[in-house]
Amino acid sequence: MADRMDEICAALREWDSPSLSNAIERLNLRPRDTGFTDPSIRNVVPAGRIAGVAVTVRTRARKAGDKGIDKNLLYEAIAAANGPAILVAEDDDDPPGLGALVGEVTGTHLLALGCVGVVTNGCVRDVDELEEMGLSVHALGPCVSHGYIRVTAVGVPVTVGGLRVEPGDLLHADKHGVLSIPREGAPKLPAIAEQIRIEETETITWVRSPAFSIGALLKR
Repeated sequence: MADRMDEICAALREWDSPSLSNAIERLNLRPRDTGFTDPSIRNVVPAGRIAGVAVTVRTRARKAGDKGIDKNLLYEAIAAANGPAILVAEDDDDPPGLGALVGEVTGTHLLALGCVGVVTNGCVRDVDELEEMGLSVHALGPCVSHGYIRVTAVGVPVTVGGLRVEPGDLLHADKHGVLSIPREGAPKLPAIAEQIRIEETETITWVRSPAFSIGALLKR
């Protein structure tokens, strides 16, 4: 099963997120204004396109109250993921972003366990080191400290940048943002994206040709 997911994720990585979003629209599987993160989440640590299955956690970094749960539960969930893992962490602080769950040390652990990226409405630190190691991070932004960071739940539904994510959801991410991939349509998306690319290339070629005019455009 993991081999099949590796194959699907590899095929999805051949396409950028706008192309896959267009392909999802063709399948009419959900409303067009859902299924992706809003602009509050940006690609703080770029590492190319990623695709994988969501491992979800909730975190807090403010106030030294409760100690949260054993962080090993997070590592076990990453290691047990069916295919490449993407850690999706909802920061429950108000406002979020005081302290980082992921920096160079945790990022190194995540990569070694098969995690290809992190998505969080919180912040991240050690940006240069994470970029050098190739761990993609989509987050609110960078920060200085880890504060009193602790994991408060693993394997629960989370919402990051307006995108609701369930454990095991299939995700794709690049410099445009994070896109949720409907599993029932995932194997079809590359072929649909290729057809759309052909159609768009034909249109662009026509617009740049001598045949183009405002009159021709209005008729088309």
